[in-house]
Amino acid sequence: MKFGMFIYEPTPVEGFDLQVYRLKSERGIIGTPNPEMTTNIACFGDNNMAGKHPDWVSMSKDGPSLRTNKKYNFRWDITCNSEKQMADYMLDLIEDTADKTKGITVSSMHFADHGFCTCHRCKEAHAKSGLDWLEWRAQTVTDFIKSAKERVKNKPFYVGLLPDPVNAYERFGMDFDALAEYATAFVVPHWSRSYATPWYFESLSRAFKKVLKKPVYPGLYIRGPGDDPNEVAKPEQILKTACRIARTGVDGLIFLAANATIMKDFQKAAVANVKLREELEGYGGKPVLDLIDKWESILE
Repeated sequence: MKFGMFIYEPTPVEGFDLQVYRLKSERGIIGTPNPEMTTNIACFGDNNMAGKHPDWVSMSKDGPSLRTNKKYNFRWDITCNSEKQMADYMLDLIEDTADKTKGITVSSMHFADHGFCTCHRCKEAHAKSGLDWLEWRAQTVTDFIKSAKERVKNKPFYVGLLPDPVNAYERFGMDFDALAEYATAFVVPHWSRSYATPWYFESLSRAFKKVLKKPVYPGLYIRGPGDDPNEVAKPEQILKTACRIARTGVDGLIFLAANATIMKDFQKAAVANVKLREELEGYGGKPVLDLIDKWESILE
């Protein structure tokens, strides 16, 4: 089992197999790649581009894919998958970044949600395809991922999925089997500010491990940019959930933090809590405990 970190600054932290820098989040602001790290790029989720090009925003009968649309509760603004200028912009960024770094992970490469997109671009593309509505949406997402894989060439290519193992095809146009042809592995965020009920995250991980045909790496949330430390999960909750997920047979686990300091503080807290480590013996999550032992040797 491999362990990764997902961080919002280009600063590696020792003790992880996979180090991911979030070069472009859904805010749309692009950082500077670190050649020693794998790079995450959010694709069609892009507040910046949605603001500059409001006509690029994807549409539904229930309104646009904007944060102001309360029927969907979007956390960011989302551009249309059929907008060629946006797709080309993202593919060029993916190629340029892949040439400079160890590999690429992509997120927000899917349709906004059920009912999207009904703009003139999508209606025309759907009509030309000869496919039914859901088939066309899935083909659109798969074609983008295929093009992205071609730009990444032979470097690792991780595809991010939203944590819905049942309705992802109908909601987001994600065909897991088709995407597996191009993905090195899948990253499935289980981001939450509370892990008080680990059973739900364990169940999600079991479901994804069952349905995905490539390795799956669930993600756990330590503390993101701007979070109040008192309003996120305590290290004990995160580690208990990590052990519960590890016993499902998933291939890896990724921890998210805003910066290297927060990530290192989490490592220190894990090592220091000897009582918790003793409690977690027998959970079935030995790879997590082995990871903490590794951190302990690094911190000495």
